[in-house]
Amino acid sequence: MAVECASMSRGRMLRITKLNECGAIVEGAGSSLVAKAFVSATFTPNYAEVQEISVADANGDACVEDRSPVTLRWVDMSVVICTLDPTMINLITGDPLVLNDATPTPDTVGFRLDADLTGSANFAIEFWSGIVGQSCDPGGFTKYGYWLFPWVKDAQWGEWVIQNDALTITLTARAVYGGDWGVGPYDIRRNAATPATLEPLLTPIGATQPMHYEVTSAPLPTPACGAVTLTVP
Repeated sequence: MAVECASMSRGRMLRITKLNECGAIVEGAGSSLVAKAFVSATFTPNYAEVQEISVADANGDACVEDRSPVTLRWVDMSVVICTLDPTMINLITGDPLVLNDATPTPDTVGFRLDADLTGSANFAIEFWSGIVGQSCDPGGFTKYGYWLFPWVKDAQWGEWVIQNDALTITLTARAVYGGDWGVGPYDIRRNAATPATLEPLLTPIGATQPMHYEVTSAPLPTPACGAVTLTVP
């Protein structure tokens, strides 16, 4: 059995998918967005505080030594974006969109920070990273690192500055386990026997798994301004 090792550099693409409050995929208009305009994404596993018990006997020697098991609570996430797409903000934070008066269909021109809605969104987020010094796979396809966080919630705004420089916005959230991503609605990998066939995840995301990573040679999704309709196969 071969092992796929990779040295990685740069973030190539991200994709956001709308979920409901139970972590299930929401089909329909505005449920999926692909973007290239992010500066960085940082991930920090968050663990419960370890409890240690240590009791010495009357001679000062160890009598009881115990330590609670490592418990992963969630993964803290920070994403810095460099293009303001109102539909991206809405998918991540839940803050409402601002429309204009164009007819017959209004255009989306902005968003509002809403104390009742901000942080209410549930979403999945995928990232593709570049692989350096790679040889293409046997079919001649470029390989990427693929990172999936199948249920993300509790997004918060960070600082942004309007100044004589580029505007970037930092959004934080936490990736949790549970939900109902399954194998996902997208074809993100190639079938090993028939590489021309694109397929979703080989196995469903488990109930205790807040992140999935694999090397894939499936093509990158195409970025666009604005969220699009998602149809689940």
